Amino acid sequence: MIEERFKELIRRCAQCGTCTASCPLKDVSDFNIRKLVRRVQLNLFNTREFLARYPWLCTQCYRCQVLCTEELEIPKLVLALRELALKSGMAPSQVYEALEAIRKFNSPYRSLTRTKTSWLKQPFQLSTRVHLLYWVGCTPSIKARGIAEATLKALKGLNLEFKLLNDEPCCGEPLIRLGLIDEARLVALKTVKAVEEAGVEAIVTPCSGCYNAFIKLYPETLGVEFPSVKVMHVSQLLEQNLKGAGLRLNEPLTLTYHDPCSLGRHSGVYDAPRKALNSIDGVKLVEINPTRDYATCCGGGGGLWPLNYEMAMEIAYKKLVKEVLPLNVEGLATCCPLCYMNFKLTSTKRKLPLRIYDLTEVVSMAIQSTDT
Repeated sequence: MIEERFKELIRRCAQCGTCTASCPLKDVSDFNIRKLVRRVQLNLFNTREFLARYPWLCTQCYRCQVLCTEELEIPKLVLALRELALKSGMAPSQVYEALEAIRKFNSPYRSLTRTKTSWLKQPFQLSTRVHLLYWVGCTPSIKARGIAEATLKALKGLNLEFKLLNDEPCCGEPLIRLGLIDEARLVALKTVKAVEEAGVEAIVTPCSGCYNAFIKLYPETLGVEFPSVKVMHVSQLLEQNLKGAGLRLNEPLTLTYHDPCSLGRHSGVYDAPRKALNSIDGVKLVEINPTRDYATCCGGGGGLWPLNYEMAMEIAYKKLVKEVLPLNVEGLATCCPLCYMNFKLTSTKRKLPLRIYDLTEVVSMAIQSTDT
């Protein structure tokens, strides 16, 4: 029961409001995370009016937990409320649709025309001799294909040998964030089997959600042991391989870097993307504020994008206007396909004077510039 599982949180929360002040939802909705906790404290949470709406107004960014003076695990409470809503039949329909899509298409995106490998310009031979697996992820392979292509070009440009899976499953991270823990565990076991059968020694992925799932969520949330292979986010691999590579851009490019929640706060990867960008001659990196552990969320995570994309884009817009545009940079780089997609669509729709890049796109541009 929630009351027993979170009794320490219920007891220690002083209702100070720091969590609400840190929440990306506070400026775009009537949601108040402090009041959500209070409803739990008063045992007033088990109603349709509450469970059908309020647990779903969360990006699972974990900023509230980082800034909480008691370090209370509020995001885990939200996740438990989502599980309760699902078991009570009170969850939004989009949650069940995402589950059905993963069952049918190996992806939370319902697509009959786009498969996990149809982004490839030419057939890719699966080699049995190569021991690095390029794990593309659902969003790069279906929705943000520029990232899938740029990662491929970057790996090839750095003369790294790798293989792809012909039928890559979903990692299950979206299901975990939506509270579908039992279903996510089944998907995770399918992923583990696919990795074991690939016979690799290392995995690299441009998807920060997949990366976080493999290194953190599988063992800590699902109780699933990932195969004993080295798991790298592409920023970590690029940091290692760009040292002394002499990459340059033909034209100088001033960028800021957005720390994705799933790569930063969730996984502790902050330096690798910055070092990779700084290793490219012609890139000038300007730090955003707040940053790293305290970085604000783009608005696209935790299932908010499929549940309410307009709200997610409004969060992104407020961040871009308040934190990024005053820096007078030409572009924003990030390392998460959801952040990239949310920022890019928002910037385009609002006609902002800002280009959005994934780290791999900047590296791919530099490789092309250096080779010409």
